[in-house]
Amino acid sequence: MNSGILNKRDLFLLVTGDALFLYAALWLTLLVRYRAIPEEGVWMAHLIPFSILFAVWMIVFFIAGLYEKHTLVLKSKLPSIILHAQVINTAIAVLFFYFIPYFGITPKTNLFIDLVFSFVLVYVWRVFLFPLCGTRRRAKALLIGSGEEMKELKEEVNNNPRYGMQFVLSLDLDKLDAVDFQEEIVERIYSEGVSIIVVDLRNEKVAPILPHLYNLIFSHVRFIDKYRVYEDIFDRVPLSLVNYNWFLENISSSAHTMYDFAKRVMDIVIAGVLFVLSLPF
Repeated sequence: MNSGILNKRDLFLLVTGDALFLYAALWLTLLVRYRAIPEEGVWMAHLIPFSILFAVWMIVFFIAGLYEKHTLVLKSKLPSIILHAQVINTAIAVLFFYFIPYFGITPKTNLFIDLVFSFVLVYVWRVFLFPLCGTRRRAKALLIGSGEEMKELKEEVNNNPRYGMQFVLSLDLDKLDAVDFQEEIVERIYSEGVSIIVVDLRNEKVAPILPHLYNLIFSHVRFIDKYRVYEDIFDRVPLSLVNYNWFLENISSSAHTMYDFAKRVMDIVIAGVLFVLSLPF
């Protein structure tokens, strides 16, 4: 449940798929541009320079966050992330072909067509095809919480087939008085084969059911804090946590000297590179 880079299997599949579809976009570009199956000479003339370009593009994909877990969970973000990455890749491609004449091609039309095809193919691969690649069995989970954040979390997790779990049960703590926890929840946990319980432990109303939850520990049920899952999926702090205590803990913390230094160095390096690239203009 940690945020960050994908596991090795998913990362390998995404990188391989991205590369294959970038080359497929190049092949389609030549097919459309010359209205015939690309001849070997034409293909080889484009293969080497575009291979270098694709390697750089995939580094941009990495920097843009396309190999992080949230891209598998929040599909709605993918179009904008891919589009922004391709805008940067367009600038890189223009600089590459027009200021490095070694390859002897200036593919204005080809480059434009390839950018369109690559955007469409990578998007289709990420949104529709990748979820079908070896979809693993999702762990059955129980969600215990309240409010809009609970509904948002449940909908997001259950509507994404690539996520590692699915909420087959949920308990709204605001309606706890009307529920017989032992009869309606605990028995269903066993019958449904629930192995994960995502619970809002900061909610005062969870206290009456804590003894029941404690007993489930011996049934090899894994407990995860609801806010940890929420932040991992949505990459933001739940609004219900943003109060005076949160500001005191986070805003007033001491400065991180090494982090600030590293960030400053990175800002200077990036600014220097962009300055050099902008000189020809």
